[in-house]
Amino acid sequence: MKKLIAGLTVAMALVGFNGAANASADLDAKMAEAAKIHGEAKAGGFVWKQKKMKQNYFDTYSAQYDEAKKKGDAKKMESAAESAMRTAKGEMAQMTADVKAAWEK
Repeated sequence: MKKLIAGLTVAMALVGFNGAANASADLDAKMAEAAKIHGEAKAGGFVWKQKKMKQNYFDTYSAQYDEAKKKGDAKKMESAAESAMRTAKGEMAQMTADVKAAWEK
């Protein structure tokens, strides 16, 4: 009985590690896509940043993602990846919007 329980425990641990690796790969792909979108917006001059911030929003979320990845915190990795993607898509939407200022003709 002890061998069965030990074997099941090892099997569950292996499945858990495999699932975490797949989740990490998916989040890495999401961050790569967000970085690509952000790069296009940055080339167009549309980067979201507050005046007193040391770095822009995307770089902040990217740093949070890298730190969470080093610690192995999947929840924080997912949160940072979502925030980075929202920011990158927002920058791109602002860049591609066909809007003029009120004073422009």
